[in-house]
Amino acid sequence: MSTSRKPVIQACNLLSVTGGARRLFQFTVSKGTGTATGDLVVEDGKPLPTAVVSRDWRVLIKPRLDLAWLPLESVCVRAVQLPTCDPGELPGIIEFQIEKLSPMPLAQVVWTVESVPHADGKGQTAVVTLAARAATEAYLAELEKGGYTVDALLNPSLRELLASPPPRDGLLLLVESAAAASTVLAAWWIDGVLREIGSLCQPSGDRGTVLISQLNRMAWSGEVEGWMNGLPEIRLMASSTDAALYLEALKDWSGHEPLILPRRTPPELAALTLAHALRPSLPTLVPDEVRDRQRRQFVDTLWVKGLGALAMTYLAGVFVYLAVLTLQKSRLETLRDENRGMALQFTNTLQIKARVRVLQEQVALRFAALDCWNKVAETLPETMTLKQFDFKNGRTLILDGTTTEASRADVTGFNSALRAVEVNGKLLFSEVKPATTQLRGNDLTWRFEADLRREDSAP
Repeated sequence: MSTSRKPVIQACNLLSVTGGARRLFQFTVSKGTGTATGDLVVEDGKPLPTAVVSRDWRVLIKPRLDLAWLPLESVCVRAVQLPTCDPGELPGIIEFQIEKLSPMPLAQVVWTVESVPHADGKGQTAVVTLAARAATEAYLAELEKGGYTVDALLNPSLRELLASPPPRDGLLLLVESAAAASTVLAAWWIDGVLREIGSLCQPSGDRGTVLISQLNRMAWSGEVEGWMNGLPEIRLMASSTDAALYLEALKDWSGHEPLILPRRTPPELAALTLAHALRPSLPTLVPDEVRDRQRRQFVDTLWVKGLGALAMTYLAGVFVYLAVLTLQKSRLETLRDENRGMALQFTNTLQIKARVRVLQEQVALRFAALDCWNKVAETLPETMTLKQFDFKNGRTLILDGTTTEASRADVTGFNSALRAVEVNGKLLFSEVKPATTQLRGNDLTWRFEADLRREDSAP
């Protein structure tokens, strides 16, 4: 038996397996109340929808309860009369009596218990549900193989019977029919107290006769214990087909017509099961070791998936980094190529610009030489003779000549005239140095220099 405190459940799945056919009910849970959101029928051989039943990190954010139905023929139900006690103490009390209640050795069964209060409130009936451990583990393994991990195994027939309004004195019979055999869940209510409950297997054949034999044994046991003093009215919860198998036998046995009650639909049973599972203490027939193994597997799966996701993220980051690095290297090489091309083009441009400047200067000097020759010829006095007309470094005009001592004033005037020479409204010379003279016999030699005006020279 296992009871555990549940987290705040926000969703629930409930799986029903009948003859290979699987039906999956889905619920959302809010404030302890479930609301149906899905009803899927999965054909035999096809997997359950992974998005619905898989367990991953989303279960941590949105806790989910996965339930499954255990058929009535797989369980054994017993009733024990006890005084009223705290609900948390009930499993411990039953544990002292479980060996007497179990049809099998204690190590070979799993069990759970729930309380049905007496009408007078002075006692309670502990309803104990037992199942074979090996068969239960095999059933859980089969469900896990199909991708469904179970938190709790519950019996829907017991839920339906206990949810029906209890009679003060009555025998409730709930029939679960199958092709090979049927199982009847019998509950005896005497003076508003659930005195006895049991699951009775009915093999194929005369099922009515077999059921009456089993009910007689229960009645004799009740007479021995002192709570049975006559046959109560019978309420038969069965489909019309199943009811027909037992109706005549029950009528002859009890002496009056049994009351036939309709069965609940599977969606209604699913809602009842969920309401029971949402109680503060979850009763389940899942063995503790199976629950521990499932919990470890879930944690291990989360770790593996988390590490896998981290590794994939890291690899993706590395690939992105390498892709970006490759792209940046390609861009860098492109920029380097462009830079080399631009540098070569810039060098060529500088060379061309230098050549153009040289050519322009050469042309300018040629025109300047002509302008100088023209202006010197225009301003040179007749008394002076020009013997040398030369350029120094292409910028300085050097004039040498002779004259007479009497014409010394003409040399000074010629020097002054050159300072004022203009070409196109601009001074031709930026500076004209004073003339140097030297008397040699009867001749007076003269010499002076004039700097050509540059474009950036002040006028």
